[in-house]
Amino acid sequence: MIVYDIVLNGEIKETIKPINSRLKEIYQYMLEQTKLMKEKYGEHVKIKGRMVY
Repeated sequence: MIVYDIVLNGEIKETIKPINSRLKEIYQYMLEQTKLMKEKYGEHVKIKGRMVY
């Protein structure tokens, strides 16, 4: 499973877990989430993906 950490100033603020595991659907979902996180935390937010088994 792929999860995404929202990092602000080197600190993890949130972890996003996509509902589906299909790459096309994850991509669209993360585009939407990126816009929301930039509105919520500002432009200095970073999104880092990682695998969880």
